[in-house]
Amino acid sequence: MKTENIQNQLATQISNHNTTWGNLLANTNFGNEASSYWTVTLQPIHISVDCINNSFAFKNAKFLFDVNIGISSGDDIRLFTKQVSGHGTFLFVDAKIIQLQTLILN
Repeated sequence: MKTENIQNQLATQISNHNTTWGNLLANTNFGNEASSYWTVTLQPIHISVDCINNSFAFKNAKFLFDVNIGISSGDDIRLFTKQVSGHGTFLFVDAKIIQLQTLILN
């Protein structure tokens, strides 16, 4: 499989890894405020792939989330962006598909 194909699949799977991004939000100290929306953007070119060890590292993922500030939801919503990097492992499901195994944020 071409590296470009692996990078594209990893970019999608990393961006949609709800557990990891949800944990990042949970470990962010908002006080009594809460986030109701988040999204991750990661360009495939920012992922380096090691096919021999089935591992990868990424940088410059854009983690965008909102924080509802105020007594009632919608009183004041602020958007925040955080640049995130990390690494992990994947495995080859078949000749055309990879599956994200571990994802660790730095």
